[in-house]
Amino acid sequence: MKNSEKMPESKDNQDIINVEEYTKIGKKPPKGKKYLVRVEDKSYLFDKGSASGSEILEKAGYTPIDCYSLYQKFKGCDFEKISSNEKVDFTKPGIERFIIKPPEVFNYTIDGEPETTDEEYLTPNQILERGGITPVSDYYVVQITQDQQQIEYKDSPNKPIKMECPGLKFISVYRSSTPVA
Repeated sequence: MKNSEKMPESKDNQDIINVEEYTKIGKKPPKGKKYLVRVEDKSYLFDKGSASGSEILEKAGYTPIDCYSLYQKFKGCDFEKISSNEKVDFTKPGIERFIIKPPEVFNYTIDGEPETTDEEYLTPNQILERGGITPVSDYYVVQITQDQQQIEYKDSPNKPIKMECPGLKFISVYRSSTPVA
């Protein structure tokens, strides 16, 4: 057996299986007591041979989990998306590591009504249109931040707003003055 094919040794003889090292030498990770798994640029120790997508995200500190997409990287540059409730078997051959990406969809509300977009940026006018508020020229958008601050887009209806997770909160405001009786 060549030196490069030598089986990875367990840390402190505690049966810690380094999943990425087994993949590098082309071997299936054996059953063990604990599994060392790389997520992005750090390794995390799991006490069992499998974990759900949400368990992997939480262990790596990516919360809230709805704000991230988890991908499993296999040897040979193949990626597979892992849903939050999907179980990953660490003894499956070929797992290199896990990659975290931004969410594929963003949730937000307009006047308390939930909306969803797969676009990273929306303008205030697009937010109004998607919320069914027409004609948009009669309204403008106010964003309510998590600390209850208000950001008005009265004079910038076409300025792109970066969608974020957790979802943003918007309200529509009528532009014209209301006649007083």
